[in-house]
Amino acid sequence: MSQGHRSKGGVEAREAGAQDGRSSRGLRTRRRIVGHATLLMYEKGYSKTSVDEVIRAAGITKGSFYFHFPSKEDLGYAVIENAAAHITHRVRSAMEGEKTPRLRLTAALEEFQRIVAEADCCRGCILGNLALELSNQNEGFREKLSQAFRMMAEVIVEPLEEMKAGGELPEGLDPASFADFAISALEGGIMLSKVTRDPAPMLNSVALLLEHFMAPAAREKRKTAEGRTRNTRREDHVGRGL
Repeated sequence: MSQGHRSKGGVEAREAGAQDGRSSRGLRTRRRIVGHATLLMYEKGYSKTSVDEVIRAAGITKGSFYFHFPSKEDLGYAVIENAAAHITHRVRSAMEGEKTPRLRLTAALEEFQRIVAEADCCRGCILGNLALELSNQNEGFREKLSQAFRMMAEVIVEPLEEMKAGGELPEGLDPASFADFAISALEGGIMLSKVTRDPAPMLNSVALLLEHFMAPAAREKRKTAEGRTRNTRREDHVGRGL
């Protein structure tokens, strides 16, 4: 190979490396913008979060912001997409390694609960908050939020379909409809927890969904244990003359 060819190859390699470096820095900047925007919108809502606040929080220039996001609306879309991807990734990771669809379903519901609890369920769910604020105001946001909730429901549909195919669920049960119900129950419980400043509604929603899919033997064992507890309490009251 001639010296000219070697030099040309070296220049191309350096240019490719520089482009990769710029791409990596750009991706990190974009992620930082979306991360800070998510925190601000979680705390204040979309309408009360300004672009200038996001720029200050992310420590970037206005030019850098508009390079990645032509408008605040585009940033809002990215926040929704990122939140949905983060939630579904965590839930799917929690399901990995579970040997039965019932255990995968249990892992999914418990991980949904864990994600919200970690973020302080009394603040609500970022997707639920944005849905209440924006779905009637902007068709683009409505579509993005609809897609986000469908992503979450699909995670639950998969083990339900496996359970139905294995004869563990009634023949007439529609996995897609029940998955929608599960997401509705979760989001409703989260909303009540936000309003009451009490995590109990969210925890109860998950507990009731999990109980619905407990193995019959486990469910019967739980009922028996609860019955024994009630009987013990009744006997204690009788013994004390109450």
